[in-house]
Amino acid sequence: MTDIILETVRASVLLGILVFLWLSGRHRFEQLRNGWRQIIVGFGLLLFGSLLDISDNFEALNPFIVIGDTETEAFLEKFVGFLGGFVFLAIGLIKWIPGVQVMSDLVDARTKDLQQINAVLQSEIEERKRAEKVKQEFISTVSHELRTPLTSIKGSLGLLKSGTLNEHPDKLQSMIDVAYDNSERLVHLINDILDIEKIDAGEMVYQLEPIDAVGLVEGAIEANKGFGSEHGVFFVKSGTDEKILINGDKDRLMQVMSNLMSNAAKFSPAGEHVELSVSRQGETARFAVKDYGPGIPEEYRASLFEKFTQVDSSDTREKGGTGLGLSITEAIVEQHGGALDFESVIGVGTTFFFTLPILK
Repeated sequence: MTDIILETVRASVLLGILVFLWLSGRHRFEQLRNGWRQIIVGFGLLLFGSLLDISDNFEALNPFIVIGDTETEAFLEKFVGFLGGFVFLAIGLIKWIPGVQVMSDLVDARTKDLQQINAVLQSEIEERKRAEKVKQEFISTVSHELRTPLTSIKGSLGLLKSGTLNEHPDKLQSMIDVAYDNSERLVHLINDILDIEKIDAGEMVYQLEPIDAVGLVEGAIEANKGFGSEHGVFFVKSGTDEKILINGDKDRLMQVMSNLMSNAAKFSPAGEHVELSVSRQGETARFAVKDYGPGIPEEYRASLFEKFTQVDSSDTREKGGTGLGLSITEAIVEQHGGALDFESVIGVGTTFFFTLPILK
């Protein structure tokens, strides 16, 4: 009785497997269908052998088994059913497994493609976040930098319009000076915005010519002397007087020097000096602007040259500035074939320096 139950269970399992394989294999990819029919035939033969095995245990089934309980039946059961089934299974698996491997490789390739697409999407999302942050910083900075001078100009013009200062020429001149200085601040803001747009669009034009490096430093000191005086700071030249020629746009390189000098002046203590120098370093000329201010914290090093970056928002707002100066400066230096960097020690000072190829 136990044998009959086991054989019936075996036959049922084989029948279930056969039906499952038949139904699931009909619409598979071609790679997986190769060898599938041999596997189905193999399970079919195993089922055939199991049915013959069951018939041996039921006398009542003999009339339905045409071949009867004979040596032929035994041959069919053992050799055709079981042995043949295993042979077909082996052949089917040998043909089917490479197809599975091809499909596995295809899935791996598609997975890698999806991972790359996901990485690109993540990068685009991060880029959008950065763009949104830059946009917010731009609006915040420009709003402050526009509102402050415009309010001051409006106030000065209001007093002039009212005529209350007509009897006080000294105060009248003071209001005119305030309006003029704030107009200059607005012009500087607009120029920075226009410059960064030109740089981003690749439309900045450079008029290259041979330039004396020492003369450039001396010219920058003279041009920014008034700005230094406003902040109680004076500029001095140190280092060599050796004639070093570079190839560049004099106005743009003067803009680079002015940006570095204005930052140094704004963050230097009153009465302090700022040192400017130029020296030969192999095939390059090294320009340096050294101040004795508070220094730049290490956490700002990575982002200092990004747009709208300001080391101390409260200080920067108080002293003015768009946060675009260093970004513009770095772009101009790089487009001259040079590099910009800085060294800073908290409580000691900061040195911004850039190198440019020497004209041969």
